[in-house]
Amino acid sequence: MASNDIVISSLGDQSGSQGLQPYSPPPPPMLEGGDEAINWGRYLAAFRRYSWLMALVVVLGTTAGVLATRFMQPTYTANATIWVESSGGSADGPLRPKNLLTADNWLDLLRRSVVLDSVVLRRRMIVQPVETADSALFASFRVEERFATGHFVLAVSPDGESWVLQQQNHDLLHGAAGAAIGSGLGWTWAPAKELLGRGREIKFSVRQPRDVSADLNRRLSATLPENGNFIRVGLDGTDRLSLAPILNDICTQFVSTAASLKQRNMKEFRLALDSQVTQAEQGLREAESRLRSFQMSTITKPRNSPLAVAPGLVATQPVATGQYFAQKSQLDLIRADRTQLEAVLARARQGSVVTDAFLTVTAVKGAPQLTLALSELTKAEADYAANSRRYTPEHPLMTQLSAQIQQLRNQRIPDLTQGLIDQLKAQEAELEGRIQTAGVELREVPAVTISEMRLTREYEAANDLYKMLAGRREEARLAELGAIPDIHVLEEAVTPTRPSSNQAPKIILIALVGSLGAAVGLALLLDHLDSRFRYPEQVTNELGLPILGAVPACRKNRAGELAPDQAQQVVEAFRTIRLNLAHSYGAAGPVTLTVTSPGAGDGKSFVSSNLAVSFAQAGYRTLLIDGDIRRGELHRMFSVERRPGLLDYLTGNANHEDIVRPTSQSGLWVVPCGIRRHHGPELLGSAAMSGLMAWFKSRFNVVIVDSPPLGAGIDPFVLGTMTGHLIVVFRAGETDRQMAQAKLPLVERLPVRLLGAVLNEVEAGGVYRYYNYIYGYTSDEEPAAGQLTAGGGDSASP
Repeated sequence: MASNDIVISSLGDQSGSQGLQPYSPPPPPMLEGGDEAINWGRYLAAFRRYSWLMALVVVLGTTAGVLATRFMQPTYTANATIWVESSGGSADGPLRPKNLLTADNWLDLLRRSVVLDSVVLRRRMIVQPVETADSALFASFRVEERFATGHFVLAVSPDGESWVLQQQNHDLLHGAAGAAIGSGLGWTWAPAKELLGRGREIKFSVRQPRDVSADLNRRLSATLPENGNFIRVGLDGTDRLSLAPILNDICTQFVSTAASLKQRNMKEFRLALDSQVTQAEQGLREAESRLRSFQMSTITKPRNSPLAVAPGLVATQPVATGQYFAQKSQLDLIRADRTQLEAVLARARQGSVVTDAFLTVTAVKGAPQLTLALSELTKAEADYAANSRRYTPEHPLMTQLSAQIQQLRNQRIPDLTQGLIDQLKAQEAELEGRIQTAGVELREVPAVTISEMRLTREYEAANDLYKMLAGRREEARLAELGAIPDIHVLEEAVTPTRPSSNQAPKIILIALVGSLGAAVGLALLLDHLDSRFRYPEQVTNELGLPILGAVPACRKNRAGELAPDQAQQVVEAFRTIRLNLAHSYGAAGPVTLTVTSPGAGDGKSFVSSNLAVSFAQAGYRTLLIDGDIRRGELHRMFSVERRPGLLDYLTGNANHEDIVRPTSQSGLWVVPCGIRRHHGPELLGSAAMSGLMAWFKSRFNVVIVDSPPLGAGIDPFVLGTMTGHLIVVFRAGETDRQMAQAKLPLVERLPVRLLGAVLNEVEAGGVYRYYNYIYGYTSDEEPAAGQLTAGGGDSASP
């Protein structure tokens, strides 16, 4: 629809303006709490506007995903199963030790380099030729403990009699075909002459076993359910023929390593018991020597002990004597134990805890918690010694064992020992009281018997300890000789025949979804960066202007005519604007306003002319002034002469009656722009213009001024001060919002009331659904009886 068309025809408008209320479009839906709902219409409008760009992005992204799948190889998985023996119980007997590791540690051992590095070296996975066909050349490839790594090129001479080994275009070695390659590089490699060929460049790379093991570990999967006995191992890769042999080698090496570790652990445990047995044997000999020396030195002295009296004389011994010496012996034993425990405790606090020193003390046997703590210390020291050959001190297992040993040595054993010492002191105090009571009667009893009994008990305690440790050592030796692995390969891996995963559909779907998301994001970004007016909230929220009405977009048919329904929509739109403007003034006098827009082509002349016709149809005496003295075109729209016009009057070349022209619309007069002048803006702000506006207000109910755009100069601001009111026309998809945001603040400094905005060329539905009118809801015109035919234009003088 052209901006200079007058859509409103001479349709009768009997609605008038009395008793009506101003129209305001319904507010957008609100969420709970007062927050505005998401404007889905705006997003949908943006998607429709950039639909071609979004489609292009989706097509390109999906195409890229399809092309990416062409370079992907299918992934295969080989699977194997390993059986883990259950933990040995008491029913298994002393010759069957418990398992070496727990469930989590089995999986950790499977992934360790001690297992994977051996497989990598044995299968020569450290060398990788660029061409798969060259794999046979490296069948004899071996490496020493230290060897060179990197990317290499073996260049064979055209006659096939010699070769040159290069790295980064530098010659490293050269030799005759069939000779060993890699001398000085830590390689042992002598490929056959016929395999080298002639004039070839064999490219390959050599990597560290640990790096290859890391790659292998990433492709390896292993699971062992809780309380389960089956380790399910899987290996992923693209070369399906090599997966099963590699996985079977890993399982075999895993079983072999576990058996070796168990054998080593049992050996370390047996060696620790050997050391303890040696110390116990030495303690036994010392106790035996002390007892024998004492008996030899006191062999001639009488003994008043039941042990030294003939069986027939035992009954003749006094009861008090027997009790006294029994208590005396018990006191000496307790005091000796306490003294020995205090000495051992002092050494323990200095950092030298000797388990055998505790075990030689008789009182320790009656302290189950201390005995258990000593056993735990012995086992922890044995485990630490066994694992020290396998792990570094920083390994979590070694750190845990070290912490356990330190806690037993420095806290638990000393605390339990101190408690036992306190208990022995209490027993000493009690026995000393009893002995002092009976001491008067037994002073003559020699102390030989008591000492002999104490030494005898020490000997028996040492003998019991030696027998116990010797028995445990023998059990450990037998278990070491008959040790069997805790794990076995139950099911070997076989070559997979079908891929385990096909990433192509997933990649295509990701590309499709990603490109769709990128397209949506791009459309929203472009919509956000768009500087043109497109949505009503840009007027209300960003510019702070109320919307007086929205003029729908109309499209002419091929005959250049508008459909009646579309024309009626435009009529209703201007009726709404007219109603809002009429009630914005109330009873304050005539309606005077200036119509402008941010830029050219927004439809300000279209809005002002049709709005003037709408006021005239409602019975208002309406005057439309062409204030666009630079490019005014209202005289063409209403088919009147341009001169004399507004500027002619302001320059004194015409009077009031000369510039006011009647139109074909009853009740509507037009003032054309008149002669073009460079100093026209100054004339618009002159006293003559103020007087002319006063004259117009006294003779018309509505005075509408069609002014130039805000970006054309000061004309709209000057005309706005003359009328006192201003409305701004925004054209959807065309008006520059940045221009409007820059120009409208100037109005706040002027004595001008900004009434609101008119939305022009809005599309039905979408973000403008609240500004639409019911399509097709019109009435058929029925002529009334005796109705007079309307005449032509009103030519009466204003």
